[in-house]
Amino acid sequence: MEKITVRDARKEDAADIARLIVLAWPVEEFLAMQEGLTVEGFTDIIRTFVEDETTLYGYNFTKVAELESGDGSVGKIVGIMNGYDGAMYGTLKKPVSEALKRKFESGGDFDKVVETGPGEFYLDSAAVDPSMRSRGIGSMLFEAMIRKASEAGFHAVGLIVDEDKPKAEALYQRLGFTTVGYRDFLGHRMKHMQKNI
Repeated sequence: MEKITVRDARKEDAADIARLIVLAWPVEEFLAMQEGLTVEGFTDIIRTFVEDETTLYGYNFTKVAELESGDGSVGKIVGIMNGYDGAMYGTLKKPVSEALKRKFESGGDFDKVVETGPGEFYLDSAAVDPSMRSRGIGSMLFEAMIRKASEAGFHAVGLIVDEDKPKAEALYQRLGFTTVGYRDFLGHRMKHMQKNI
């Protein structure tokens, strides 16, 4: 019998986390910046960020949903969510921005993006394996991260969602998030949503 559990990520989960983070990013824009770059190559770049505890995407800021098979086999990571104190955003973003600038001449203008700030526990990247969607995994990850934020003393949890993703926005609304403003993410107009906790 299959069972899904949510746990803190470990460094050895980095490749699986990166594979899922890429699902949440506008990858095509990065691929267009460098001839010959593949999704696998870009995923490898993200993996280095996940392995680094000093970045936005560090495994130490991530929860994973793991599918455990009844036969005792090693669990497969089928969902991820990372989150951190919005006041740390600039510090955690700096090594990512610098690495992207070295790799892509403009860095995808990532250094110009401002997603969050002080006073908010920010949910940065969330993704569920396409083969495992509609099983409540996203809700489980939100529950775990919101609990983590509450235990850390936060009263607001925030995220951004692309206006072109109404299904994701509808999920966030069902979870109690409301739109509090707008942000630009690499040329995409995003809704900044928050939930009071």
